[in-house]
Amino acid sequence: MNKRIFWIASYPKSGNTWMRAIVSSLFFTKNGVFNFKLLPLIPTYEKAKIFDFVKKINLNDYHKLSKIEILSKYFIKSQERIYIDGDFSFFKTHSCNSLINNNAFTNEAVSLGLIYLLRNPLDVAISYAEHRNKKIDDIIDIMISNNALTTTGDIHSKKYPILMSRWDNHIISWQNLKVPKIIIKYEDLLENTEAVLIKLVKFFEQKFKLNFQNPEEKIINIIQSTNFNKMQSYEKKHGFNEAGKSLFFRKGKKNQWKNILTISQKNKILNEFKEIIKTFNYL
Repeated sequence: MNKRIFWIASYPKSGNTWMRAIVSSLFFTKNGVFNFKLLPLIPTYEKAKIFDFVKKINLNDYHKLSKIEILSKYFIKSQERIYIDGDFSFFKTHSCNSLINNNAFTNEAVSLGLIYLLRNPLDVAISYAEHRNKKIDDIIDIMISNNALTTTGDIHSKKYPILMSRWDNHIISWQNLKVPKIIIKYEDLLENTEAVLIKLVKFFEQKFKLNFQNPEEKIINIIQSTNFNKMQSYEKKHGFNEAGKSLFFRKGKKNQWKNILTISQKNKILNEFKEIIKTFNYL
């Protein structure tokens, strides 16, 4: 089985869409200038058409794909069947890469590589609460639940369940996927965008022997055209189909938690995730 899927994975509200904008501009433009029409070139994996084949092989299961235990039976099968126009394709996911009834979300046989986006869980709690229109305490409970579920976020498509699991389990599960990977902290992307993009280009050059034309020009244009304020301005004017109850591009800042979280909320998150928080220097 040829490796054909390159994942852009993250817990929700950790910079996945920003990275899709960056990667689509890097790979699918000549000059690195981003526009929102590029985002569909890096689609969400959990889409209806990906699982259409189930109708032909098990109609009963097809009508129960809204149940994660049924859907999980077809993860690998669907990834083996995905049509790839070229050497590989990028896919976005918020899924944890864990077993569900012994069914893996993905594996090394179909996965070529991974970009993983990581964000301080204290800020994730705030941003995700706004996105879901829920109380922060409710979101924290979701983030510490092994069985935490969400659904695909595109308002125009059929909803499918996604197992996120705990915030720390999510990270560990993708770290364990034995493929070339790069882990990018959202905070580094905010503060050192150029350095992160240079690192990303080198990752593809060194691990996959890719040669980008005019990478320096592309990096400059990517930084300018994926600027948070530009993305937010576009959403305010045209909308964005992945938005929840609030703006999708809401703040784009770090350390929001210092002025918002209560001491008990902060301590609950720190206590639950202390090992991973320490590993990635979020203390």
